[in-house]
Amino acid sequence: MKTRLITSFVGAAVFFLVLLTPPIVFQLAVIIVTGIATYEIYSVTGIAKKLPLALSGSFGIAFCALLGCMHLNDRLITYDVCLLCLSVYIAVMFALMVFDHKNVKLADASVAFFVSVFVAVLFSYLIPLREAEMGIYIIISLFVGTWCADSGAYFIGIRFGKHKMAPVLSPKKSWEGFFGGILGSIVGMLIYVAVLTFALHIECNIPALIFVAVGCAILGPVSDIATSAIKREYGVKDYGTLFPGHGGILDRFDSVLLTTPFVYFVSRVFELIG
Repeated sequence: MKTRLITSFVGAAVFFLVLLTPPIVFQLAVIIVTGIATYEIYSVTGIAKKLPLALSGSFGIAFCALLGCMHLNDRLITYDVCLLCLSVYIAVMFALMVFDHKNVKLADASVAFFVSVFVAVLFSYLIPLREAEMGIYIIISLFVGTWCADSGAYFIGIRFGKHKMAPVLSPKKSWEGFFGGILGSIVGMLIYVAVLTFALHIECNIPALIFVAVGCAILGPVSDIATSAIKREYGVKDYGTLFPGHGGILDRFDSVLLTTPFVYFVSRVFELIG
């Protein structure tokens, strides 16, 4: 527990430091995180041992950067470049299956393609969130909602958890913890709103932010269990050892895979902060 808490505090400090840097630094950080997360799943699934497929994952990382630019730029050429990158990626996969068919099977190519694309697409939404007006505060609301839900689910689950949500895929998760996560997310978001309103004098759309909190508390566990399913299928406990007490990048950031696009689209409909 001590190691876990120390890692959490250090990680949060580094996260806020990167968030406050110029946007280009944050964008590079997102791309690096995407690359590490892709490599972690490649290692778990064995794709990392198949060099051609492992190298093809670089298209996914490039796709993340291009998608981030696409979100920021509505010009048609940006969409065309993204589609071109995706088409080239598919063509490379076809070429590998044709010219190296003894080593590159459809199942392996499908895993490599799916992993790199879903990680790239979901993490790419962090880039336009940072560039939006009041983007720093919106991203903080994303992590407040997601991580407070994680904390609430963890502590309530330990104390009261009896009814398992997914006994096979994530045996520690309980329905009591799930509802504790919703409560924790709402409480954390209200505290965040209070800080913005009374300390920084920034206007907040409280109903919309509560909606964000509830959405993060619901989608976070879904994302967590989905990535846990990959680990269970391949018989590993963690994706890596980058964060002592937590595991790898995906063990720490798996919950935000689905909550990030959710917050992005909510912010497009409602003015959350400011």
